[in-house]
Amino acid sequence: MGAVRGDARDVEGAAREASAALAAAGVTAVGDIEASGGAATRGRQAARLEGIAYLEIVGVSRESARARLAGALQLVDRLGAAGAGLSPHAPYSVHADVLPEIARAASRRGLRLAMHLAETPEETRYLLHGDGPFGRLLERIGKGRPFDSPPGVRPVAWADAAGLLAAGCVVVHGNDLDDDDVALLAARGSSVIYCHGTHAHFGRPPHRIADLLAAGVNVALGTDSGLSNRAVDLWDELQRLSADRPDLDPLALLRCATEGGRIALGLEPQAARWRPGSRADALLLAGAPSSLERLSPREVAAWALSGAALAAATVHGGVVVAGRMTRGGPPAFLDALMRQG
Repeated sequence: MGAVRGDARDVEGAAREASAALAAAGVTAVGDIEASGGAATRGRQAARLEGIAYLEIVGVSRESARARLAGALQLVDRLGAAGAGLSPHAPYSVHADVLPEIARAASRRGLRLAMHLAETPEETRYLLHGDGPFGRLLERIGKGRPFDSPPGVRPVAWADAAGLLAAGCVVVHGNDLDDDDVALLAARGSSVIYCHGTHAHFGRPPHRIADLLAAGVNVALGTDSGLSNRAVDLWDELQRLSADRPDLDPLALLRCATEGGRIALGLEPQAARWRPGSRADALLLAGAPSSLERLSPREVAAWALSGAALAAATVHGGVVVAGRMTRGGPPAFLDALMRQG
């Protein structure tokens, strides 16, 4: 999941260009937090990049949150429900009374849900005690509070009580989790989107991605926005995560970046699986060592994530998109593939 943002004068054009760049880097589906009135979604769709547009809802007061929900549902009607979702922004920015309404609206219309959740210890503190940096910020803004009194629970339990997890809400970040949170996410069959570049940018403690995977939680990888990451580039994100976390199985990381992402978005997961008779998307890599055929699957995955592999082409829905190789140019077979596509 990422956030496509561009020049406010041409968000649609910027989103179209960003989507084409993502496709050249091996991305065939995205989840985008949509806050442009539909312009970014139209740009992505024009680039034929599959995905979900999560329409952002922000409103600290009941009235403002309900107004934003109504506006988001109207936009769903204009864009079409297929590929649309709702994104109540965060625990401190949407009134608690409106969250069950959002969950019910999503379930009723078959819309996906995503929320920034358990992102920081300060967020957890605000839900537990109603004070700290978020308390001071909201007091300074003067727009009210998202609850009449602190709920006294951690973010994951709070989202569950609002019906969000039962409605299939994707947890974006999940940086501040305890054992009970991990167990609850596993019990609800929730997906967590981990944005490693943003996590590293803010110098947060090691993420519990290994614990989530061990508990059976579906984990997908995201980039967040270019404001807190060096690029909106999932391939770079994956290689960087592998380098920074050698304790993680490279095969598990590849699954997070492929099948895990499609499961989180509610898209057909078979497109991420190479099996007889499947219609699998693919990222074709160049620069393989001569010993590749003698390597185990785990060793091949380690090579792919090492930084030595170069994106030669992306295959999506039978269409071949040239990659962005930086050394030596595309392999000879690519021209023939593109002509066939």
